[in-house]
Amino acid sequence: MGGADKYFEEILEIVNTIKLFGDFSDEEVRYLCSYMQCYAAPRECELLTEGDTGDYLLLILTGEVEVVKDIPGKGKQVIAKVGAGTVIGEMSMIDGLPRSASCITGLPSDFAVLTRESLYELLANMPKLGNKVLLKLLQLLTSRFRESSDRFLPKTMGELI
Repeated sequence: MGGADKYFEEILEIVNTIKLFGDFSDEEVRYLCSYMQCYAAPRECELLTEGDTGDYLLLILTGEVEVVKDIPGKGKQVIAKVGAGTVIGEMSMIDGLPRSASCITGLPSDFAVLTRESLYELLANMPKLGNKVLLKLLQLLTSRFRESSDRFLPKTMGELI
């Protein structure tokens, strides 16, 4: 599909609904788009593969993506379904470790890609915006960590007894 700057208006509409980017100005979004590429994928296309190394994240613009995890003794399980406005793949982009889950389109989907290299360029060329993006990604990661921790930890200390 090409550079994300060609889809600025569509991305701006989506970004304005994303809590993660809620305090970005239109100009900041436009500048960030100049560092991203857009793609389209048909239904049942594997966008990210569990275990692969990854140096990019995806911002889902349209469609639906299933997050699939290979769970020992149970096989591949859909652990989440996400749609427009969701960022996926950010952990591997940041830490360089293998992907923790696969992501497969449940519907035809459009998405924007931000690579680690592009993030480094953004940090070099516009440090204030690059740091803002990093801080937002850190907030996203900690939020997801808290959500997953809450699923596995008892709600009250009484449940431990």
